[in-house]
Amino acid sequence: MVSLYIEEVPTVYLCCDTLITAEDVASAVRFQNERRRCEHLAWRRIVRRELGRNVSISYNDVGAPMVDTPNMRISVSHSRDIVAVAIADEHVGIDIEFAARNFERVMSRYMSLEELNLSSLASWPAYVWTAKEAMYKLYGRRGVELLEELRIERFDVENMTLYGRLRGMAEAKIRVEHREDDMVVAVATYVQPSR
Repeated sequence: MVSLYIEEVPTVYLCCDTLITAEDVASAVRFQNERRRCEHLAWRRIVRRELGRNVSISYNDVGAPMVDTPNMRISVSHSRDIVAVAIADEHVGIDIEFAARNFERVMSRYMSLEELNLSSLASWPAYVWTAKEAMYKLYGRRGVELLEELRIERFDVENMTLYGRLRGMAEAKIRVEHREDDMVVAVATYVQPSR
């Protein structure tokens, strides 16, 4: 099961916020940009609120955050002043982006003609972008080429679910939500084998 948390990033953290630990503050110091520090603290605060203040947050060998809670995985994304966290009992990847972003400039670098032809929805470029970014996090590999190696194979418009895969890997399903604030959220998990 995947739990999704999407929140605005506070511009300042109060010294009395009991969910922010000294470890979180020390980890945030590495970011020179104040906005990035606040995003970093925002997602860590969500994880601690949901899994407990004492949960240990670390990073795997590709730089993705992970927790020491048994059978629990997390994925994090941010865009402008919004942060999203997926907490799941299975492998998960998440991405968020504003649909109004100009995807036309970069479409040829991440979307094939076959993928383009899967839908005529105006927000399709945003759906494919966020789906591929969520898949990238799900598969957890560095240096993946979005256009050639990550492929969207089909789109179930009724359930707002895309299906795709990293070349040679298990199929992923990516649920996409286009929110009222024009934010597109994509959450990727592996397709569970039929029983």
